[in-house]
Amino acid sequence: MSTQIAKQITTRMRAKNLSLSSLEKEAGLKPHAVQNILRGKSKRPSAAILKAVGDVLGCSVNDLLDQHEIYHEEDLSQSKKELLSRKYEYPDLFSEIVKFVNEALKHKDNALTIEQFMSCIEEIYLHSLQKDPSKIDKEFAEWWVDLATD
Repeated sequence: MSTQIAKQITTRMRAKNLSLSSLEKEAGLKPHAVQNILRGKSKRPSAAILKAVGDVLGCSVNDLLDQHEIYHEEDLSQSKKELLSRKYEYPDLFSEIVKFVNEALKHKDNALTIEQFMSCIEEIYLHSLQKDPSKIDKEFAEWWVDLATD
């Protein structure tokens, strides 16, 4: 089972569209330092490692340890691969999400790269598809944009 720290790191990496090796490199860590945390090999990562990871992910060590920060809701069972292979059927949902993210970014200081922006759209779209494809899940969308721009 994944630890809370592993869940925090994984979610924040997805939000920032960072690979494991990119995170380790940007944090100035040895190869596999973060991977060992994610796989449960490193049971008690040092404060220095967590600080370096948090700095790259735009959060504090406390954020990584927080039990309540990860978006809690029912398990949405379809994998990303399954969702991405579905026929594109909800152009209005997609358009609504793009508008929502654009508006949300107007009020943020941290600009996203195009890759991060597209990843943000994808995550919100896929989540909303599973929840209710007739509308954007605004609570999740706000949470994800905040996570991506922290």
